[in-house]
Amino acid sequence: MSAESTPESTPARAVEQTDPRRVIKTSDTVALQIVHDIKARGLTRGDRLPSETSMLQEYRVSRGSLREAFRLLEVQGLIRFKPGPGGGPIVGSVEAENLARTSTLYFHLGGMTYGELFSTQELFEPLCARLACAHPERRERMEPFLRSNVPTVGPAYHAETIRFHDEVHQLSDNKVLALYTAAVTHLISTDIMATMDPTELFTSIVDEHQRLAQVISDGDAVEAERLMSEHFKAQHDYCRERWPSRLEELIEWR
Repeated sequence: MSAESTPESTPARAVEQTDPRRVIKTSDTVALQIVHDIKARGLTRGDRLPSETSMLQEYRVSRGSLREAFRLLEVQGLIRFKPGPGGGPIVGSVEAENLARTSTLYFHLGGMTYGELFSTQELFEPLCARLACAHPERRERMEPFLRSNVPTVGPAYHAETIRFHDEVHQLSDNKVLALYTAAVTHLISTDIMATMDPTELFTSIVDEHQRLAQVISDGDAVEAERLMSEHFKAQHDYCRERWPSRLEELIEWR
C-alpha cells in the first residue's frame, strides 16, 4: 500500500492518546514524531531532515498531513525550509523569540497586560541572578562584563546588554527558567523599550551590569537577587512615569 493510500488513523509509531476528550489530529501526531526523531537522532540547528518522500514512507501519512505538520513546526521556528535545488526541511532552533511570539497569542486572548509582563520580569530575572551565583563557571563567564569600556550608546550597547542577561539566564542552570525569562524579556524589549528607549539610563544600566557581574562572580546570591530586582524596577518605574497607559494595554499578538 502506498503512502498516499495508507489509512491515517494508524500512522507508524502513533503516540498514545491520553486525553479521551480531545481527538488528536494526524498532523499533530506526525509533528510530535518529527520532534522526537530530531532529538533521538541528535540533529541540531541547520541539519537537514529526510526528504518529503522519505517522511511519507516513514510516517505512513498523506502528503497533506505531513505538510500540515511541517507548518505547525515551522510557525514555532522548530524547522525551516531551505529554498532552491537541494533544499528542503532543516532543523530550526529553540529560541526565546519564537516562544515569545507564540505566547503573545495566549497572553492577548487571556487578557494579560504589559504591566503584568513587567511584574513577571521582576520575579524571573532576580531568580536567575540568585541561581547564577552557584554556577561553577560564573567567574570566567562574568569576567567580560567587568571591563570599563562597555559601550553606552547605539546598537553596540543593546547587543552587550542582551549578551549580559543571556549569560545570567544560562548561568541559572535551569533551561526552562532561562527560556521563559528570555522570552519575557524579549517581549518587553521589542514591545516597550523599542518605542521608549531610556537613553538617559544607559550609563547607569552599564554600571549596574558591572556591579551585578562582580556580585555574581563572587557568588553573593542575596546581593545579586537584590541588585537585579532594583535594576529592573528602576527601568519599569521609568516607563510607568512616562507611559502609564501602555502598561494597562493588552499584550499584542505578534
